Amino acid sequence: MHNDTTRTTKLRDSRDDRPRRRVLGLAVLLLTLGAGYAAAQRGVVDAVAALADEGDVEVEESMRRPTIAQIMAQIDEVAARHQVPPRLVAAVIAVESEFNPRAVSRRGARGLMQLMPATAANLDVEDSFDTRKNIEGGVRHLRVLMDRYHNDLPLVLAAYNAGDTAVVNYRGVPPYRETRQYVVRVLRRFDRAAARAAAQRIYGSGPARPGPSYPRTRLAVIQVYGPMPSEIESTSETTVVATAPPSLPPLGAQGP
Repeated sequence: MHNDTTRTTKLRDSRDDRPRRRVLGLAVLLLTLGAGYAAAQRGVVDAVAALADEGDVEVEESMRRPTIAQIMAQIDEVAARHQVPPRLVAAVIAVESEFNPRAVSRRGARGLMQLMPATAANLDVEDSFDTRKNIEGGVRHLRVLMDRYHNDLPLVLAAYNAGDTAVVNYRGVPPYRETRQYVVRVLRRFDRAAARAAAQRIYGSGPARPGPSYPRTRLAVIQVYGPMPSEIESTSETTVVATAPPSLPPLGAQGP
């Protein structure tokens, strides 16, 4: 009897605890979901903040990038100081980097005038992405080449593109396709007449010349009546001698 009473009391107590356990489980679930939601929101906020920072960096960088008008003003100032035609400098920049101060080639050339790291070091250019320093170094390099090649612009531009060694070794514009096209492209932007002259100088003009002609042996036919000469003097022409056919009797004549 006592055992039955105890069992009944425990069963009643367990039934009374069910609502509490459900409430407790629901509270734990809410806490778990809330923590996950908070973490997700924090991640979204961080991502948005990172994008905003990147956007600010891009906007700031675009604001610092000079316009073409500002670059042209720097070209005029630096070129005048080194006595290099500003139009020539602008033509080199247009072909080299299309006026992009952040341009980097596959070979590692940098900036507006595409200075290689070794060239930039020789010209004391510490930051090739700085427009003024890049223009200063590139114009100084052009001035040196113009003095070295006596203002022969095809050679100057060939040396700027392929290096001094190639121009010296080939004693002119190297037979590199890239270098030849580079010379003509830059000169076309600088002076079309100079570009045409350079193209004619590099590639030649007009149809290909025929090879040396050899004298043909002429055939002269001499008809000789009478006995064949015992000796015919040799000449530069081949002579074919033919004798006259024997005379035939008239038609209807009888033989002896």
